[in-house]
Amino acid sequence: MARSPAHATLLLVVAVVAAAACWTTAAGENEEVAEICKKTSYPEVCIATAGKQASKYGATVDPLAVLNMQVDAFAMRTEAARKHLTEAVKTATPKGAKALDLCDSLYLDVEDNLGAARRAIGFKDAVTIRAMMGMAAQDMQGCDEQFRKVGEKNPMDHFNRSLLEMSEICRSLSNMI
Repeated sequence: MARSPAHATLLLVVAVVAAAACWTTAAGENEEVAEICKKTSYPEVCIATAGKQASKYGATVDPLAVLNMQVDAFAMRTEAARKHLTEAVKTATPKGAKALDLCDSLYLDVEDNLGAARRAIGFKDAVTIRAMMGMAAQDMQGCDEQFRKVGEKNPMDHFNRSLLEMSEICRSLSNMI
């Protein structure tokens, strides 16, 4: 059975309209996240990290939802840092390996701080959230300090910088709740 050019055109139009409808919904969610993230200390990082979590939080996108998204992204980034650390320690010098061992302990502390921050989010306790994020930032700085002491380049530097930025974003978002 041959199809007419009009039939093919109609199918194409329907496909384009359906795709546009799906795109509009996704873009709308990201636009709401972006508007909130623009008010943080690192808007581009906030949009990139929290925006990936937007679909998990339903229709309501407010500063509290974006804070939850950011804490989830922070936890995933911390987990990725720990995985990278296990590889980095294999090629590290003895002094570097000792510093990485301390960094691993500090990343575990960060994960504990994120757990406390999640509980504080449930109570909308902005003061505790800011305190937990401050402690997380100190942990990353402690890891960096260990490498300065041994005089080596920190293989975790890229992770620590992004985690510090994420902690600042969380602090900014906590001021909005």
